[in-house]
Amino acid sequence: MPELPEVQTIASELNRKLKNRIIKSVVVNAPKMVAVGPGTVSNIRTADKRSTDKFISLLEGEKVLSVQRRAKLLIFDLSGSLCILVHLKMTGQFIFEDKKLRAKTGGKYRMFNKLYAPLVKLPSKHTHVIFNFIDGSTLYFNDIRKFGYMKLVRDDELNQVRELQEYGPEPLSKQFTFSTFLTAVKNVLSNKLKIKIFLMDAKKIAGIGNIYSDEILFHAGVRPMRRVSSLTNKELAAIYKWIKPVLIKGIKAKGSSVGDFVRTDGSWGQMGKFHFVYGRKGQKCKKCGSIIEAVKLGGRTGSFCPHCQK
Repeated sequence: MPELPEVQTIASELNRKLKNRIIKSVVVNAPKMVAVGPGTVSNIRTADKRSTDKFISLLEGEKVLSVQRRAKLLIFDLSGSLCILVHLKMTGQFIFEDKKLRAKTGGKYRMFNKLYAPLVKLPSKHTHVIFNFIDGSTLYFNDIRKFGYMKLVRDDELNQVRELQEYGPEPLSKQFTFSTFLTAVKNVLSNKLKIKIFLMDAKKIAGIGNIYSDEILFHAGVRPMRRVSSLTNKELAAIYKWIKPVLIKGIKAKGSSVGDFVRTDGSWGQMGKFHFVYGRKGQKCKKCGSIIEAVKLGGRTGSFCPHCQK
């Protein structure tokens, strides 16, 4: 799943590319993936033609003012006091294609981050929503697993969107102080909660997932399966210390393309080159040479160095 650095990469690129572009038309190939109104959109959805038609009609003629991020959620601010909220979930992708990129790629892109993955011409069977702009450019929303969603809401409905209200603090904001971090730790109700699971809880801290929790804990010298209640103040300080640097490095590298994350031009992020433990089970630790191990935690895999992390 794209995490904070990947979603921020997409937001920054789309903000630059889409700003002031006007939507000419919208095509929805998977009606269950779009909704109108602030209600929560679950993974178990049924197609609603009236809602889909409304989604399309409201967007036609709208100008894109900005694209921002909150946690792992993309927020498209539109001219008519409307917003599109987009969650990419596991495999959501955006490709923005203008005449220049179309001429360069022939409209074909790799949807998986493997050199042997086939080039796929867009729109493909995995393209579920298409935004056509009046200047001839196109924004494709692809999602192989169809877990992602788009929700169109009015600006005055944003305070009714449950996802936005439940997110914890943004870890890159000035407001995310060590005191804020400790408060979140102290509010943990279960003494058995593992630190990796804590870091991945968007209600505690917004935007950290499987990749960056592993990397943060490696640099902090703490194993992912440690209980939050067992951590010393020194260890908590080390974890907090490494949250911002790891996330910032991920943003500078344009995200981790380790599965199906691609940038908005179809190119890959480079953060995977700098991973110390994530996805490196059985390989040598870049720091000490020990073999990287992995453990299952809450259905996710936590990778760690048995020597560097205690």
